[in-house]
Amino acid sequence: MFKRDPEQAAQRQAQHDEQRREREEWAARQKAETEALTAWRATHPAEKTLNAACMLRPWPGSKFGETPRGPILGGHAEFVDAGAHKAWTATRLVGGVATDGAPLAAGRKDKGAAVINVTFGNGSAHTYDVTPESTTLRMADQYVTAFNALATQLADEAAQQ
Repeated sequence: MFKRDPEQAAQRQAQHDEQRREREEWAARQKAETEALTAWRATHPAEKTLNAACMLRPWPGSKFGETPRGPILGGHAEFVDAGAHKAWTATRLVGGVATDGAPLAAGRKDKGAAVINVTFGNGSAHTYDVTPESTTLRMADQYVTAFNALATQLADEAAQQ
Protein backbone atom coordinates (compact mmCIF):
# COMPACT_ATOMS: atom_id res chain seq x y z
CA MET A 1 0.00 0.00 0.00
CA PHE A 2 2.61 2.57 1.05
CA LYS A 3 5.96 2.54 -0.58
CA ARG A 4 8.86 3.95 1.41
CA ASP A 5 11.65 5.69 -0.31
CA PRO A 6 14.85 4.17 1.13
CA GLU A 7 16.85 7.31 0.32
CA GLN A 8 14.50 9.60 2.24
CA ALA A 9 14.42 7.18 5.15
CA ALA A 10 18.22 7.14 5.20
CA GLN A 11 18.33 10.95 5.07
CA ARG A 12 15.87 11.24 7.96
CA GLN A 13 17.85 8.72 9.98
CA ALA A 14 21.06 10.65 9.27
CA GLN A 15 19.39 13.90 10.40
CA HIS A 16 18.17 12.26 13.60
CA ASP A 17 21.62 10.83 14.27
CA GLU A 18 23.22 14.24 13.68
CA GLN A 19 20.74 15.96 16.03
CA ARG A 20 21.33 13.28 18.69
CA ARG A 21 25.11 13.72 18.35
CA GLU A 22 24.77 17.53 18.67
CA ARG A 23 22.58 17.14 21.78
CA GLU A 24 25.10 14.75 23.35
CA GLU A 25 27.99 17.12 22.57
CA TRP A 26 26.06 20.05 24.04
CA ALA A 27 25.26 18.04 27.18
CA ALA A 28 28.91 17.03 27.55
CA ARG A 29 30.03 20.68 27.20
CA GLN A 30 27.44 21.78 29.76
CA LYS A 31 28.55 19.08 32.19
CA ALA A 32 32.23 19.97 31.76
CA GLU A 33 31.48 23.68 32.26
CA THR A 34 29.40 22.96 35.37
CA GLU A 35 32.18 20.81 36.84
CA ALA A 36 34.80 23.47 36.06
CA LEU A 37 32.62 26.17 37.62
CA THR A 38 32.05 24.04 40.73
CA ALA A 39 35.80 23.45 41.07
CA TRP A 40 36.54 27.16 40.55
CA ARG A 41 33.95 28.22 43.12
CA ALA A 42 35.39 25.75 45.63
CA THR A 43 38.64 27.73 45.51
CA HIS A 44 36.83 31.10 45.38
CA PRO A 45 34.13 30.95 48.10
CA ALA A 46 33.53 34.72 47.94
CA GLU A 47 31.85 34.27 44.54
CA LYS A 48 29.30 31.90 46.05
CA THR A 49 28.56 34.44 48.80
CA LEU A 50 28.33 37.24 46.23
CA ASN A 51 25.87 35.29 44.08
CA ALA A 52 23.79 34.26 47.10
CA ALA A 53 23.54 37.91 48.18
CA CYS A 54 22.41 39.12 44.77
CA MET A 55 19.63 36.58 44.29
CA LEU A 56 16.43 38.39 43.33
CA ARG A 57 18.29 41.71 43.45
CA PRO A 58 19.46 43.92 40.56
CA TRP A 59 23.11 43.52 41.58
CA PRO A 60 25.18 41.63 38.99
CA GLY A 61 26.12 38.03 39.71
CA SER A 62 29.45 36.46 38.82
CA LYS A 63 30.66 33.45 36.87
CA PHE A 64 34.40 32.73 36.91
CA GLY A 65 34.91 36.25 38.28
CA GLU A 66 33.13 37.89 35.34
CA THR A 67 29.85 39.76 35.57
CA PRO A 68 27.64 40.97 32.72
CA ARG A 69 28.86 44.50 33.53
CA GLY A 70 32.58 43.69 33.61
CA PRO A 71 35.30 41.71 35.36
CA ILE A 72 35.66 41.72 39.13
CA LEU A 73 39.47 41.67 38.87
CA GLY A 74 40.60 45.25 39.39
CA GLY A 75 37.19 46.31 40.65
CA HIS A 76 35.97 47.72 43.93
CA ALA A 77 32.58 47.97 45.65
CA GLU A 78 31.39 50.34 48.33
CA PHE A 79 28.21 50.19 50.42
CA VAL A 80 26.93 53.63 51.42
CA ASP A 81 24.25 53.46 54.10
CA ALA A 82 22.98 56.95 54.93
CA GLY A 83 20.69 55.87 57.73
CA ALA A 84 18.36 53.78 55.59
CA HIS A 85 15.53 52.28 57.61
CA LYS A 86 11.78 51.93 57.78
CA ALA A 87 10.03 54.20 60.26
CA TRP A 88 6.59 55.17 61.42
CA THR A 89 5.56 58.70 60.58
CA ALA A 90 3.35 60.88 62.78
CA THR A 91 0.46 60.80 60.28
CA ARG A 92 0.53 57.02 60.08
CA LEU A 93 0.61 56.67 63.86
CA VAL A 94 -2.27 59.13 64.32
CA GLY A 95 -4.24 57.45 61.54
CA GLY A 96 -3.68 54.09 63.16
CA VAL A 97 -4.98 55.30 66.51
CA ALA A 98 -7.99 57.07 64.96
CA THR A 99 -9.09 54.04 62.93
CA ASP A 100 -8.23 51.42 65.52
CA GLY A 101 -5.14 50.21 63.66
CA ALA A 102 -6.58 49.80 60.14
CA PRO A 103 -3.89 51.85 58.31
CA LEU A 104 -1.16 50.00 60.17
CA ALA A 105 -1.41 47.36 57.47
CA ALA A 106 -0.21 50.02 55.02
CA GLY A 107 3.27 49.67 56.49
CA ARG A 108 6.01 52.07 57.36
CA LYS A 109 7.68 54.77 55.32
CA ASP A 110 11.19 54.47 53.89
CA LYS A 111 13.66 56.80 55.57
CA GLY A 112 17.24 57.59 54.59
CA ALA A 113 19.01 56.05 51.63
CA ALA A 114 21.45 53.28 50.84
CA VAL A 115 23.35 52.53 47.65
CA ILE A 116 26.03 50.21 46.37
CA ASN A 117 28.70 51.83 44.22
CA VAL A 118 30.51 49.25 42.11
CA THR A 119 33.50 49.91 39.86
CA PHE A 120 34.39 46.95 37.66
CA GLY A 121 37.81 46.01 36.35
CA ASN A 122 37.05 47.45 32.91
CA GLY A 123 36.42 50.88 34.45
CA SER A 124 32.63 50.91 34.23
CA ALA A 125 30.93 52.20 37.36
CA HIS A 126 27.37 51.53 38.45
CA THR A 127 25.25 52.59 41.38
CA TYR A 128 22.51 50.35 42.72
CA ASP A 129 19.78 51.57 45.08
CA VAL A 130 19.15 49.44 48.14
CA THR A 131 15.70 49.29 49.70
CA PRO A 132 15.76 50.13 53.42
CA GLU A 133 14.70 46.72 54.68
CA SER A 134 16.91 44.98 57.19
CA THR A 135 17.41 41.84 55.08
CA THR A 136 18.22 43.83 51.95
CA LEU A 137 20.67 46.04 53.83
CA ARG A 138 22.36 42.96 55.29
CA MET A 139 22.57 41.32 51.83
CA ALA A 140 23.99 44.51 50.33
CA ASP A 141 26.74 44.52 52.96
CA GLN A 142 27.46 40.83 52.25
CA TYR A 143 27.55 41.53 48.51
CA VAL A 144 30.08 44.35 48.87
CA THR A 145 32.26 42.35 51.28
CA ALA A 146 32.24 39.32 48.95
CA PHE A 147 32.90 41.48 45.85
CA ASN A 148 35.93 43.10 47.46
CA ALA A 149 37.20 39.76 48.83
CA LEU A 150 36.91 38.14 45.39
CA ALA A 151 38.61 41.13 43.72
CA THR A 152 41.49 40.88 46.22
CA GLN A 153 41.82 37.11 45.73
CA LEU A 154 41.83 37.45 41.94
CA ALA A 155 44.43 40.24 42.13
CA ASP A 156 46.64 38.07 44.36
CA GLU A 157 46.33 35.17 41.92
CA ALA A 158 47.19 37.42 38.97
CA ALA A 159 50.24 38.75 40.82
CA GLN A 160 51.50 35.21 41.48
CA GLN A 161 51.35 34.22 37.81
